[in-house]
Amino acid sequence: MAAKLLLALVLGSPFWHLGHPLWEVDDARYAEIPREMHENGDWLTPRLNGMHYVEKPPLIYWLGAASYRVFGVGEAAARLPLALLTLLGLLGVWWLGSWLFTPETGRWSAIILGTCSEYFLLGHLLTPDMAVSVFLLWATGLILRCLRRPEDAAWAAPLAWLAMALAFLSKGLIGLLLPGLWAALLFAFFPETRKGLKRLVLGWGPLLFLLPAGLWFWALEGRHPGFFHHFIVEQHFWRFMTPAYNRPGPWYFFIGVDAAGTLPWTPLLLIASLLPWLRRRGADERVSQVALWVALVFCFFSSSRSKLTTYILPMLPHQALLGARLLSRLRAEDPSSEATAALWLRRSAYSLSGLILCSIFAVPAVVERLGLPITPDPGLFSAAVLLLLCLSAAMACLGKASLWPGGTVLLRAGALACVVNALFLFGSGFLTPMLSARDLAVDLRARLREGDRVFSYGTYLHAVPFYARRRVDVIVNWVEELHYAKRDPAFQDRFGDDDALRRLRADGARVFVVSRKRELSHLLTLPPRKASEIRFFGDWILAEF
Repeated sequence: MAAKLLLALVLGSPFWHLGHPLWEVDDARYAEIPREMHENGDWLTPRLNGMHYVEKPPLIYWLGAASYRVFGVGEAAARLPLALLTLLGLLGVWWLGSWLFTPETGRWSAIILGTCSEYFLLGHLLTPDMAVSVFLLWATGLILRCLRRPEDAAWAAPLAWLAMALAFLSKGLIGLLLPGLWAALLFAFFPETRKGLKRLVLGWGPLLFLLPAGLWFWALEGRHPGFFHHFIVEQHFWRFMTPAYNRPGPWYFFIGVDAAGTLPWTPLLLIASLLPWLRRRGADERVSQVALWVALVFCFFSSSRSKLTTYILPMLPHQALLGARLLSRLRAEDPSSEATAALWLRRSAYSLSGLILCSIFAVPAVVERLGLPITPDPGLFSAAVLLLLCLSAAMACLGKASLWPGGTVLLRAGALACVVNALFLFGSGFLTPMLSARDLAVDLRARLREGDRVFSYGTYLHAVPFYARRRVDVIVNWVEELHYAKRDPAFQDRFGDDDALRRLRADGARVFVVSRKRELSHLLTLPPRKASEIRFFGDWILAEF
């Protein structure tokens, strides 16, 4: 009964606190784009701040715009599709674990996945990564269904292709490329899967991929010639093969990301992911096939010249499945494994607590020693230190929980992870002044009159249009995600440099400038008029000229 209650709690966790303020950058960006889609009625061309934004496929924008149409524009409506997708991912790993292994494995796969720190966090922050992760999970699960139960290929194969189409419409080519590479590896290393793979490829399922993905692609290329080059060549091949997007990272970058992202289950999932490769002789081929997906995703993104922490989210569900399977097998083979599990949990939790605590002091020292050009904002640095302290304390509590009487080690660990996640989410309000521009945008909206102009200097706060219901007129000294729009002659006047502020005429029109605190001293030297008022909102300022 306790395990079922915990499972219900985990399945409900994506819907906790949907209305918390939008954080910069991605959270606010992926709430604003569907808002503009909803209000302008153009569901083909996504727009950001009134300019074309075609860096990502449209599925999450469609879902967000549909949610706004039903429930109205707001933070909760923006995140409702994300919550449903997160739940779909938990149900997917539950389904996969249940039929591939045992019902117990399925239940604990969902519990482990839902309490992993990265999965929980990205289930509450708007990005395309949760959507692509969920649809890739269902695609791989349905492909395995074709391989393990060929009699089900008639329905599983078309649904697998549909899942890949939805993954493509979530984040692009990886929706097809990763399952394709994995299937090719299965074909090469597991001869018994070849019959099922042929049914997968030779059926009518590929049409379910080509129709939705191809129609969207064809329609957007027809409206915006050159879209193919930008989306495929620049956003995929250049991003993967070159450092053009300035998101570098060493080959071992995702080792640390995965270790942090799988807390508090890090030791378990690490062992479960490596064990199939260390004990290949006599290994369960089902486990090996799932582990092959984990290895493929890790190696694929590790070889990329552009790295972000969210990229490896698609491998977390399969890691959770491997971890749950390992524990289920140990409990079935050795009744005394509960005591061993408790010992390992206690030692691992205490070790991780110490490592997290040491990182607070080690990271700044390493940055200084290497002379890296990193100058963190004091507010964000303080928030990060506080977060790490909380994580360290949570891991220490997890180690202590292994000694509590009653229930299994898994049950105690899962319950504590739920509590920690809930405390982090509902206690995140103290981060709002540093991570959200809501207060600034609401204040700006109250002050704006007809004829006023809004400039953004040295940055672009994505939440300003969302909360102010007013686009930023000119973005000064910032391009980044809007480089596609800047190349369009129609939007040339929406970008500028310091001269854009120097040219402000003293004609009585009011100009509001949004910027970061660190830009203030330089900003005040630019316009021909003195600022009549400067208001501070966390790390940001709102200046009126």
